[in-house]
Amino acid sequence: MTFDSQHSDFQQSDSKPSAPHPASTGQQAAPKRPADPALAAALTGPTLVHALVFLAFGLTTVFWQQPTLGVITVMLGLYMLGYAGASYLTAQTLRRVGDSGTAQAFTSIALVQAAGGVLAFVAPRGEFWLTLIAACVLGLTGVLKLLAGMRTKASNPAARDWQLEGTIVTLSAAALPVVSEIGDKAIMGTAGGGALVAGIFLVVGALTLRADARRG
Repeated sequence: MTFDSQHSDFQQSDSKPSAPHPASTGQQAAPKRPADPALAAALTGPTLVHALVFLAFGLTTVFWQQPTLGVITVMLGLYMLGYAGASYLTAQTLRRVGDSGTAQAFTSIALVQAAGGVLAFVAPRGEFWLTLIAACVLGLTGVLKLLAGMRTKASNPAARDWQLEGTIVTLSAAALPVVSEIGDKAIMGTAGGGALVAGIFLVVGALTLRADARRG
């Protein structure tokens, strides 16, 4: 055999594709686990109730152009009480499906919101107290919802909705002390704007949960 033929055979052997390394196949990301249809169906109602609470408050702030401080106090108080009812409904739903840990977190959220709603009615009348109560209650609520979504994102189909809701509510609450210097309307407008955005996202979330439930 000549040197040229040996060189040609060597080049042909090098050009053959090598077999994939076994370690590379083990580094592939695991497929995303599909949503639990039963859990998605159970959480569709509570998610929709949350959306309706947000939209009802948000739309009211849009169409009520000249609210007095007394009206704003009543509206924010009712908003926090309605928010508490929606959170408690979610807690009861989670408890029925066996997620007692997350259910307890939502029960705590509902208690904070209910306390804020009551305080809005019984606290001394004034922009300072109203802003302080709304900012603290909504801010704490948003953070707790965000943490609940992050903790259950691998197992709960509504976790992404909780993260979005928590982020929006937290940002809205953080803006309340800043805009309170502008006037009563700015307080209600800021809280209502956050509620509108959260409500729209949760309507989409409820429809997604319903689709996941039917897909199962």
